[in-house]
Amino acid sequence: MAEARRPGDDSDEDTSPSGSDWKDCDVAIFYKTDEPFRIEKTILNYFNRAEIKYVRPGLSNLVGSSEYKNIAKAIQNSKKTLLILSSNCKSIDFSLETYLALERCLQTGRLSLMVLMIDGLTIRDLPDIPFLQQATQMILVDNYHERCMETICKALKREVQLNKLLPAGNFAVGMAWSHFSGYLKKILPELAQRIQKSDVFQNNLGRMSTVFFMLCPLSAKGRPNIEDADPDVKNMGKIEWTKDGRPYSPTVYKVKGKNEKGIEEEYLCCAEYPNALCALALIAEEALNLFTPQQRRIEVERFRYKLEEILNHSRNTDCLGRARVLMFDDEAKGRSNSPSSVLFQAVRGAIEETMLRPLSDKPESPLAQAKCRVDVCFLYSDTEGGGESRWGHSKNPDDKTIHKIRAFLEDKKVRCSIARPPADDTAVIEERVQEARWVCCLMSPYSIKQKKFIEFWLAALLNKCIEENQLKIVILLKDIDSSYIPNFIRWVTYIDITNEPSSEERIYDIIKGEVVHLKSQVPAGNVAFGLAWAFHVNYLRHVLPDFSDRLNQRMEEDDIRKRKAVKECRLSQHFLQIIPKSCDFKPLLNLVDDRISEPFYLKPVVRQISGTERKFSCKLYRIEGEKYDYYFAGEMLTPVNTLSEMNKSMIAGLSKNQMYEQCDALVEQLKAILDSKATPEEMHNKCRCITFDDAKRKLADVIMDEIDKEMETDNMTKYAEWLKKQ
Repeated sequence: MAEARRPGDDSDEDTSPSGSDWKDCDVAIFYKTDEPFRIEKTILNYFNRAEIKYVRPGLSNLVGSSEYKNIAKAIQNSKKTLLILSSNCKSIDFSLETYLALERCLQTGRLSLMVLMIDGLTIRDLPDIPFLQQATQMILVDNYHERCMETICKALKREVQLNKLLPAGNFAVGMAWSHFSGYLKKILPELAQRIQKSDVFQNNLGRMSTVFFMLCPLSAKGRPNIEDADPDVKNMGKIEWTKDGRPYSPTVYKVKGKNEKGIEEEYLCCAEYPNALCALALIAEEALNLFTPQQRRIEVERFRYKLEEILNHSRNTDCLGRARVLMFDDEAKGRSNSPSSVLFQAVRGAIEETMLRPLSDKPESPLAQAKCRVDVCFLYSDTEGGGESRWGHSKNPDDKTIHKIRAFLEDKKVRCSIARPPADDTAVIEERVQEARWVCCLMSPYSIKQKKFIEFWLAALLNKCIEENQLKIVILLKDIDSSYIPNFIRWVTYIDITNEPSSEERIYDIIKGEVVHLKSQVPAGNVAFGLAWAFHVNYLRHVLPDFSDRLNQRMEEDDIRKRKAVKECRLSQHFLQIIPKSCDFKPLLNLVDDRISEPFYLKPVVRQISGTERKFSCKLYRIEGEKYDYYFAGEMLTPVNTLSEMNKSMIAGLSKNQMYEQCDALVEQLKAILDSKATPEEMHNKCRCITFDDAKRKLADVIMDEIDKEMETDNMTKYAEWLKKQ
């Protein structure tokens, strides 16, 4: 399989000019390069007088050097980044790689972004791009130039507290993989057989489906019980079994509706709101308002597409055809957007398919429903211009790629158009994007080097069309990987056309609205962010609030209390999340080190979540030390298992190096969430992440050292408090 290009792959050496000049700069400055003299005279001179150390990466690159590396290094080594925008130059000559460098530093909390607006540009005129809207915004007023520059210089020198929780990548991809590997992969292979053996199925032959249905409302909100949201849905009990010590209990629902003749019918099925998806609504409401309602809807669509890609992969035979994802707009008016209506149509259709009868009320495809003039607009960079007749002998390598895909789609009666910045006029591009239902945006080594491929105005236009016209964007990756997709493009899915043998068919299926069946690997992308949030919202929020009480109660039960009477013990008051450097996940810690006892169990937390009863059990372990018995509640960080499964899987395209990178990012993000106000007060200081090199150290030694340090810290804190009282 061909390896996709990653940022900076074209050189392993540091090609940055005067690396010492870029070290610890106060600010990296970007502005339109066709007016440098004016900027230097009216702005940079003030910076020189104020002894502000700055670098201009756009003017400093060496010929033949890696632009991405140089720009990324300048941004990372600078305390702030300043974008200077004017009314005539609302954009800057950025290549896509510059956007990526800015976004990455923002994501990791290493950058404070500032925007300086000059020549009458106002905040209202600022392009609607998330990282611009979140930046510190300043206006240079000509009549008060001197005073404004003093204020700007002070702002550039001022220390700032960076927000570590700026959106990093997307939630949905990580959450989809988490839901699959932690839940669906375990229940789907045997759920259909267990349904068929159940009394409720035998008593309702021909009226109950063995398919598992997942409701995905665009609000991402799910009730604990589906019948609470709709009177035409009734809870009929559960299908219960235990696997590998974990109980599973999908809920059976009866759904009532009317067929095409208006006759009332009832059907049964197992259904629920995906637990991972419902975390999105909680994050949107509670966790610092990380995204808007429209961004939340985009994440729901991404979740649906990614989950369908995984479930319907040709190599995933144990899950193929056993589950369906039902996306609907629960915030819209009308009976057709209710859970009962969506379930009724889907369950009835699944039963008819099983009985080999044609669907009598199969809905029209999105292509037939669409009222747009064009089904899909292909957006890619071209500096040559010229008409469509120039395909075949164009110097642009992407022309042939787009021509091939377009020809395939037009043979299937799909209406296509093309927009090629900067060769095509701005008005032409705007018209073609606005009249399309889908935009397929091609990203390749050629396009990302073009400085006018996606300017601010085009990014803002895409976002506006998504908001107003329900436009959807598919990213086509050619000889590069998903790390090149900027976050401000609200894509619903992406396709690696280099490694996907039937990419044209897949594009057609997506545009047509069909379920996508993959044969090659599903691109993993940035999953760490979604994994961290899903783990926090769907697990830690349930087990941490009363963790201390349950831990201390368990320590007083007879089996432990009697041993404590014989030998002194030390107890960690934290719920320890263990992360091995190798990502070699084990379900029980005694399987990692035989000096760790078999687990005791704390009292489980029982919750009704997304239509299913969930039990959360925390494990308690003992290590026999020379002087003390060490007790701790802990486990291997569950999302590490997701990364490990993705690496081992033939479905996910996650290399070992990518797995290690994602694991580091996962731990960093989880720590940031735990330390933020997104974590309720009753959860503070109750969970700790411990990373260790399992090739060099034994886990028992690591745990005992951590507990000893914890005890020493507690003793010092108690002593300091005692001194204050004296």
